Amino acid sequence: HTVLELETIEQQNGKMITAYCVVPPEKIGLEGFALLDNYKELHEGFVRAYNSKNYILCEEIAPHLKGQFGGELDSFYEEILNRITNVESSK
Repeated sequence: HTVLELETIEQQNGKMITAYCVVPPEKIGLEGFALLDNYKELHEGFVRAYNSKNYILCEEIAPHLKGQFGGELDSFYEEILNRITNVESSK
């Protein structure tokens, strides 16, 4: 299984909790394993960019990640991009 960090969220009590995604090996497939480490690094870069509010980098990285990990994280990338759009439109 591949475990990927998604985001850290502050709860109402002020405690921070980190959400993860667990991707089963059958979602990655044999072809995906060859580049798995590269895509894991790219995903980590996406999360770091979002956390540091480097939204332009997120928008550049997201298309390269969509469809990877068996598509299991596509909705996560879309949600983050939607948040970025909302932040940018409220400026």
